[in-house]
Amino acid sequence: MKLIAERLYLRDLEPSDVDAVHEYASSLDVVLHQEWGPNTIEQTREFVAGCVAGNSLPYSETLRETLDLAAVLNDGSLIGSYRATLSEDGMEAEIGYSLNPRYWNRGYGTEAAKRLVAYLANELRVREIFATSRPENLASIHVLEKLGMRKVDLYRRNVLIRGEWRDTLVFSVKV
Repeated sequence: MKLIAERLYLRDLEPSDVDAVHEYASSLDVVLHQEWGPNTIEQTREFVAGCVAGNSLPYSETLRETLDLAAVLNDGSLIGSYRATLSEDGMEAEIGYSLNPRYWNRGYGTEAAKRLVAYLANELRVREIFATSRPENLASIHVLEKLGMRKVDLYRRNVLIRGEWRDTLVFSVKV
């Protein structure tokens, strides 16, 4: 799968992506608001291997409900990863993403997310897309708002991140 945007494209993660993924998956800045990480190299290898195995399935509502995609600049630099998990009936999807800090504040995160949302809406006919964020993760919230998402819920102290119970905001857009 290859989803082309203006300055980048999204494609299935590949085994050779481990080093590029580990560059950001091992960064505390990237995982500050996440339940996972910072990753060891072995954890990153396991993550990429799991994505590659899942991506080998053809898309269908019963076989491939999760899309794990690399965000790659047109020059070939892998800058992050995006995930879409579809509901059993294929009418809803949850998206998430991680971006290498070297590429923050350049609009790449939003560009890739918009391309993924367009694919989900136009090709897979998803009707509603969700995402979550920590309230203090203003950059991620900004991306979600640029996608047309609005805050629909707040879960208080529902996620344990490095020993601290944290809140979760839920965003949604009907497409």
